[in-house]
Amino acid sequence: MSQKGFTLIELMVSLVIAVLCMIMMLMLFKQTTQIGISSSQDSEYDAQIRTGLLVAQKLTQNAGYGTGNNHDIVAGTFYNNAAIFWRFIPNIGTTPITYQCQGLAEKISTDGNSKLHRLVLLKRNCGSDTDLIDENWQEDQVIVAFHSSSSTPIFSYALNAGKCTPYGIDKNNSRGLKQLTITAQREHMTGTGGSIKNTVCLNNIINS
Repeated sequence: MSQKGFTLIELMVSLVIAVLCMIMMLMLFKQTTQIGISSSQDSEYDAQIRTGLLVAQKLTQNAGYGTGNNHDIVAGTFYNNAAIFWRFIPNIGTTPITYQCQGLAEKISTDGNSKLHRLVLLKRNCGSDTDLIDENWQEDQVIVAFHSSSSTPIFSYALNAGKCTPYGIDKNNSRGLKQLTITAQREHMTGTGGSIKNTVCLNNIINS
């Protein structure tokens, strides 16, 4: 009585096919995992950017409060990166009048194999005529911090002259004479959608 089975060659071919299938499945799993991690990191990156823009918008709207002067907000540099500085009166009813000066700048440092970007709120002692563009600023607190593969600054600032009416208020009401555009670059996108912009109506700046 004869017995039929697999030859050694057939077994080896089957084993090779099984190993190839396992390798393909592992590669697919690795690629899917990497895509998931990358998407999660991108979402966190964008969330941090939007948080930074929201806080920056809220803070910079104080510029010129109590004085309304054109020089109460200026663009400059700090940490060798773009920065914005402003002055305001926190309590108008106080005597003598006290001024408060704040700024925003991006601090970039190396953290392992990536760059750590920190959007930092700055502070300093100041008066009505203090030159806002100098080196006498101190770190107050970190607003947002996130990792990036690039050492290029993420945030930039542009001041533009022009009347603006915030929140859709009536045109007969007081209007600011300056606008601040804050731009944040997204890490993995270029062209349309490669940056996020917030325009702040500086409605306290009413004197040129």
